[in-house]
Amino acid sequence: MTDDTSALRLQLADQWQKLAIELIKKGLPADIIFESLLTVGLAGQVEVLGKDVAAARLAAIAEQLSEQVRQQKEALQEASSATKN
Repeated sequence: MTDDTSALRLQLADQWQKLAIELIKKGLPADIIFESLLTVGLAGQVEVLGKDVAAARLAAIAEQLSEQVRQQKEALQEASSATKN
């Protein structure tokens, strides 16, 4: 079942991305498109899982993004130092 869920998530992500690209090509601003997708997704999470679970998931995603930003910053600093030597 896990494999089915993973495959479904990949398919859905692909379809959402294709839709977003279509809308951008039609001239809609990308930031508004993705904000809308996020808002609808979060509202769905609250409806299905409740506020507490949705908030916990959102906090986990925010932490993950912060860690990615930190790692990217460190990698850029290391690359910059390496090219100076």
